[in-house]
Amino acid sequence: MGAVWVLAVALAIDAAAVSAGLGAAGGAAGRLLGVSTVFGLFQAAMAGLGAWGGTWIVTYAAAWDHWLAFALLTGVGGSMLRGGEEDAEVGAGPTMPWRAVLGLAVATSLDALASGVTLPVMAVPLLPSLLVIGGVTAVLALAAGWVGRWAGAYLGAAMERVAGGVLMAMGAKILVEHLWTR
Repeated sequence: MGAVWVLAVALAIDAAAVSAGLGAAGGAAGRLLGVSTVFGLFQAAMAGLGAWGGTWIVTYAAAWDHWLAFALLTGVGGSMLRGGEEDAEVGAGPTMPWRAVLGLAVATSLDALASGVTLPVMAVPLLPSLLVIGGVTAVLALAAGWVGRWAGAYLGAAMERVAGGVLMAMGAKILVEHLWTR
């Protein structure tokens, strides 16, 4: 099971970075708890889907997953760079609609879909593994959200713009990595 814990931390990094950005944008404590829970649920569900569907689903999703992650991360990141003023519909922080949170949850859990394929190969019990993946993601995302919230309170609007730039860079990194390896 030790390998599952390592996998869980690796999978949680993207969700934690996004959560930190949302915290920096002024996310309320309750909202950050909800967001981190959604991120954890999506990580576990996508890993389970990968384990259940195997390579067929991963092969199909590989054709478009990087474009989806790029679009979602750069869209929210761009809104944060603008300070959320021009587009309150996808603004970050306390006013971000839940559909945008769900989009971010999908974008940050696409790697869990591919990694889920390895769970049967690792010969680990599936349900406990999915609980570890989801739980670690939720806890790390919540902690990162709190750190982002603290940093945003001290650094103000500049921190929201930095976080937006980080999200856009994450989207670009995902896109470039997938296109470069083809």
